[in-house]
Amino acid sequence: MNRRQLLTPESGDVPDARSAHRIHSVIDLWLGEQLRRRRKAMGRPLLQVAQAAGISVSLLSQLERGLRSISMRTLEALAHELQLPMETLVRNITHGDAQDEVDGAVVRVGAHRRIDLGDKGIHKENLTPPAATGHVELYRAVIESGGSTGDELFFTHRGEQVGYVIEGQLELFVNDRLLELHAGDSFCYDGSTPRRWRNPGPTLTTVLWAITRAPLSAVSPAPPLPQPSTLQGKTP
Repeated sequence: MNRRQLLTPESGDVPDARSAHRIHSVIDLWLGEQLRRRRKAMGRPLLQVAQAAGISVSLLSQLERGLRSISMRTLEALAHELQLPMETLVRNITHGDAQDEVDGAVVRVGAHRRIDLGDKGIHKENLTPPAATGHVELYRAVIESGGSTGDELFFTHRGEQVGYVIEGQLELFVNDRLLELHAGDSFCYDGSTPRRWRNPGPTLTTVLWAITRAPLSAVSPAPPLPQPSTLQGKTP
């Protein structure tokens, strides 16, 4: 079997696809990480912060995990309770100065939106210019050695996602398969498919992701999540 192999997971490592979490967007995930890390650094429990911000514990928990989009009003309340300047929270969710070139059709190097999930070892850059229609988004992800999306499966919106490994290696668990990908390999899957991924190598991994978003009129009900794999094994 060559290096672009299908790995056979070890017994007990495959999570139940039915428990996968739906991540609304990378921005939601990034904001949730900032809130969670700050709350834990202050030693404040979920209940205390939620009550002070006037929201439910369930909502705060979902926000911290990127499972819900946060309103500006709620973000302001949490920023106040966690003593975080609003500019700290929103600095990565708006485009940098694109110099108004071609009505936002161009974003210069260094001005792209960046999303850092430091404790996960993942650093993403949104390469999509603000003038784009929104049907296709382009991301560049740099994953540190050992960096991963975690042990739990997640899924996003429906729409095709195509990736290309620029350097390093990537383990991708999708459709009950654990795939080993290397520089020069490309892959694809539907965004509604439960998945997870990580960098198992000793060096940085860089991946380019193109993500399509189907128009609402074209979106059909999401298919039922797959049943747990018969394999027993271990995921933009």
